[in-house]
Amino acid sequence: ILSICLIFFVLFLVLSISLFLMSMNFMIMDYSLILEYELVSLNSSSLIMTILLDWMSLLFMSFVLFISSMVINYSEEYMSGDLNIKRFILLVIMFVLSMMFLIISPNLISILLGWDGLGLVSYCLVIYYQNVKSFNAGMLTALSNRIGDVALLMAIAWMMNYGSWNYIYYLEMMKNDFSMKFITYLVLLAAMTKSAQIPFSS
Repeated sequence: ILSICLIFFVLFLVLSISLFLMSMNFMIMDYSLILEYELVSLNSSSLIMTILLDWMSLLFMSFVLFISSMVINYSEEYMSGDLNIKRFILLVIMFVLSMMFLIISPNLISILLGWDGLGLVSYCLVIYYQNVKSFNAGMLTALSNRIGDVALLMAIAWMMNYGSWNYIYYLEMMKNDFSMKFITYLVLLAAMTKSAQIPFSS
């Protein structure tokens, strides 16, 4: 009988190799793809979901899937006696999906959705072994992530001045415009809290 670990290990590894080859193809062809589709439309207002696929985003997704496949492969042996291993694997899968959503989003709102998904799942992973030490570490992780949330929300509010949350259209303005530089610094601060850089490491 195939275990859930083996199934997702093979799936993630195959997807990782496929995305890596696609990434190399996109880089050689100097090709990028922006997909936009309308989620909700009400009178003149519409909510548009944007996805950016270029060689860098595909390469990042390839690395995420490769590392996740190795984590799942390792956890099959390491956690073989754990009764809740399926729950752990599902948490890892949700983590990967949130990370991929974060990678392919050129829109600050969808970045925030992927961001909060990552924050919630990482908290659940930290407190997986339910003891006091895990709960303390999880709370510290959750609180440091809230700093990043505030920075991202400030960046979203500031981008209201430009009429769009798709920062991809304003990359040239980041070099000269003070407001765009400030938004960039807010996003960098958020990234530092998420990746546990000093002084946000615990």
